[in-house]
Amino acid sequence: MKTFLLTRSEEFTVNKKTIITNTVLFVLIVGFIMGFGAIFGNENILIGVSTITAMLMLLERDLTSRPVGNTLKFIALNLFIGIGAFLAGFNVWLAIPIHFIVMFVVSYSLLFNLKNPLYLPFSLQYLFILASPVPLNLMPTRIAALVVGALAIMGIQMLANKNKITKSGDKKIQAICTSLIDKIDLLKKGEDHVKVDEKIVEDIAGLRSIIYDKREENYYLTEEGRLKLNISAALEKMNMLLDNLSKDEAQAVILEDVHQCLQLASEAVQDKNAVDKFDTYYSSMLAKYKEEHNHSLIVLRMLNNVDFLRSSLADIQDLSKKQTNVVKNLEQIPKKFQKMTISTAPSHTNSIKLSYAVRMAVGITLSGFIVDFFEIQEGRWMMFTVLSVIIPLYEQSRQKMRDRVFATITGAILVTGFFMLFQGDVMRSILIMTAGYLMNYIKVYRYSTILVTFSAIGAAALVTGTTEILTLNRILLVISGVVLALLINKFILPYKLDDANRDLQSMYEDTIHEMLKEVHDKVHRKGNDHGIKNLLLITTMIEDRLKLNNQENHSEEGITWLKHQRRIACTLYELYGWIVRNGITESNVEVVSSRLTLLMDRSANADVLSKTAHALDAHIHVMPRIEDRMVASMILDVTEEMKALKLMND
Repeated sequence: MKTFLLTRSEEFTVNKKTIITNTVLFVLIVGFIMGFGAIFGNENILIGVSTITAMLMLLERDLTSRPVGNTLKFIALNLFIGIGAFLAGFNVWLAIPIHFIVMFVVSYSLLFNLKNPLYLPFSLQYLFILASPVPLNLMPTRIAALVVGALAIMGIQMLANKNKITKSGDKKIQAICTSLIDKIDLLKKGEDHVKVDEKIVEDIAGLRSIIYDKREENYYLTEEGRLKLNISAALEKMNMLLDNLSKDEAQAVILEDVHQCLQLASEAVQDKNAVDKFDTYYSSMLAKYKEEHNHSLIVLRMLNNVDFLRSSLADIQDLSKKQTNVVKNLEQIPKKFQKMTISTAPSHTNSIKLSYAVRMAVGITLSGFIVDFFEIQEGRWMMFTVLSVIIPLYEQSRQKMRDRVFATITGAILVTGFFMLFQGDVMRSILIMTAGYLMNYIKVYRYSTILVTFSAIGAAALVTGTTEILTLNRILLVISGVVLALLINKFILPYKLDDANRDLQSMYEDTIHEMLKEVHDKVHRKGNDHGIKNLLLITTMIEDRLKLNNQENHSEEGITWLKHQRRIACTLYELYGWIVRNGITESNVEVVSSRLTLLMDRSANADVLSKTAHALDAHIHVMPRIEDRMVASMILDVTEEMKALKLMND
């Protein structure tokens, strides 16, 4: 099984801006929680904590495309959680099926194959409500708190993420253009460009993530999203072409032209006059290479992508503000996209979701039963530990178990020591607030959990005044939760890294196959524009997930495999875009169609693909029209990459 290296570097620096931002954020968080408690009572203050957690966590997702529908979903989810927790409090035996159903629904519905999960704040909310039950006469207030919490989540979405695809998308396009310009300069000097490459890949993935979230019905792209996806594809392919330059090609005239085009493209994102300049420059550039009757593959491929970039920027400048969020949903959503199955294999979408949901439901049900049946004081901490340690991938959960025990013991020792030194409630409250503030700066789970433990035990000690007992209880309960989670992760539907890699790789290959079919249909004037765009977005999401899952695994084979797949996906999208913009001459339809049919044949071996690539390369040199040479060069590119993949598998 191939593994993959996460090349994205994460650096932590504290500067004046970071301190100010984190301080303001901390004040706002505390203010929201205190205000929530003042309105709905201290018995509902933990709902305020889970709500602010959800608000901040969901900011990375743009949920504004369907504000009413998403608001109703959050209200329904919160009420489901609140009513379930209320009923579970009646009887230890009734709680068993309720715990299982609630945690299964929350975990299954809010874990995604290709995006970060959203289950944590809502799972926490369920445990918070269990830990602070209210009598029937206070349930209306609790329900009101849950409804307001759901409204607050969507309220911050509308404030922060409205027009996100315009505001954040434009900045990312300009950043990618600037990075590509820097990369060309470095290539000319023969200098290292690894950091620039990482920035380009990260910005392209970030832009596509924004576009992915903005889709309606998880399929239809807005007009602005459609065009910005085209721009991202053109820039990504230009980046790939730069990666494969020889030393001689790095000094070629085409790079000077591309350098100038990227500068104009960066300006054209927000300046219509720059679009006109770009048009003029590209026309003179194309005329120059036509005169030379140029057959260089790098020239042909760069020309096509510069044209793709230019036309997409021109189209986006022609959009009025009213048109940016328009969705052309004339065609019906194909079945393969309705549940994102891509193929008939259920493992693509069900394995990790089902595995995690069952494990989490069993873990919370068992720990809840133990706590209720034996009436364990502060026993909810065992449930909190189970929640934090049972995570989708088995290998990652093992590390989290070790980190959790270490953090709990360390945090307990620290809170005991500090509370022995500082006896007054005022000083102890300041210490707890300081621990909460420092969490803004420490993102590593092992160390942030120390602060969580410090705050939790400290807060309980303020109320009871029994720091030592609470500390010992907390450690014992955490260890019990870790042992229970260890057994569940090991024996109940374990889902390992190899399973995730296998499913994601298989999904990537199936997605590429579907892209080939979409291009083939477009050659014959069929096809679905939304379909090919969704497929390209999916390939980016798969790649991001593979890198994230395998950030601790170094494998050159896995990285190479991804590069080949990435280039195939990008080139197929490029070819599809060419056909949409320019069409294919009748004399070339059968030739292009036959080549694509061969590429769709999964039984074709490396020898067959090698002969096809050789014949295509020779054919390019006798084609009189530069436009036909561009199309042939794209098919050649895909053929060579698929041949390389076949050789890797042999």
